[in-house]
Amino acid sequence: MRILAYVSETRDKRRRNDLDLFVLALLNEGIATPYELKQAAGLSPGATIPVLRRLVDRGMVSVGKAGPRGRTGHRITAGGRRFLKTGWRELVDDGPSGDLDADLRVALLALVVGNDRRMAQDFLKQSAARKLEETSKREEVEGTASLPPLAQWYRGLRSTSAKTLVQGESAAALAMAKALPRTKPVQQKRTPTKSRS
Repeated sequence: MRILAYVSETRDKRRRNDLDLFVLALLNEGIATPYELKQAAGLSPGATIPVLRRLVDRGMVSVGKAGPRGRTGHRITAGGRRFLKTGWRELVDDGPSGDLDADLRVALLALVVGNDRRMAQDFLKQSAARKLEETSKREEVEGTASLPPLAQWYRGLRSTSAKTLVQGESAAALAMAKALPRTKPVQQKRTPTKSRS
């Protein structure tokens, strides 16, 4: 019985940079609080609050006063806009990370900030190819013949499941490449809502 092991590759710094830039792009679109980031883009406060702190510390975001519900608004600074304008390109040039969410964020930055649909599509296609490459690079786990059948079955089925999930992510990346909008929708600037006392 062939048993394959999944070898995961992650680059934490890169993942932070793509999320930082993605949050900057959302702030640039008028989304201002961790709650709004969750509601609008599905980003968890647990992920966005540290990002916002980093961006404030780096001078790329300024913090407003807390609103009536204690929610603090954030605004992108001129330095943040400069970083957004150029920073996304390095992520594209580095190629896909192997993390589908991170790769989607980078592709959307290429589409929205770089205004380059072809580049965004190509990036997602590269992400799909990398996912398929992962399935062919799986290593055979040695010494499993001496394991009890229950352990062998479990490991074998887990390996099959992991391989199938990676193939699904590859198909999803290709589908997203096809589904990218052809033109950027006209964005109406969001205005802060006034609270009622």
